[in-house]
Amino acid sequence: MWTILDHMQRTSLVQAKAHLSELVDAAEHRGQRILILRHGKPAAAIVPVRVAEGRSQGRVMTKAQAEAFMDEIIAAAPKSKMSTAAALGRDRLDGIE
Repeated sequence: MWTILDHMQRTSLVQAKAHLSELVDAAEHRGQRILILRHGKPAAAIVPVRVAEGRSQGRVMTKAQAEAFMDEIIAAAPKSKMSTAAALGRDRLDGIE
């Protein structure tokens, strides 16, 4: 499964500091999304304002989209011998009245 992070331009924090103006121009005028890495791991992103505004309003999923999303999560989860009840801690309530 890929994420939007897989398709973003990547730059180190040191490079981002040195070229911030150019990175902001790329986001603002060319719609580029830039992922800033700290010690090789994603730390922040520079995105066009329209992208940030769209995320803040939240997205509503249809029931079918939510079910498909949950199916993806379940399929990607490592296999476990633990029951759902045990994972949720429900078995600790057995025998309590």
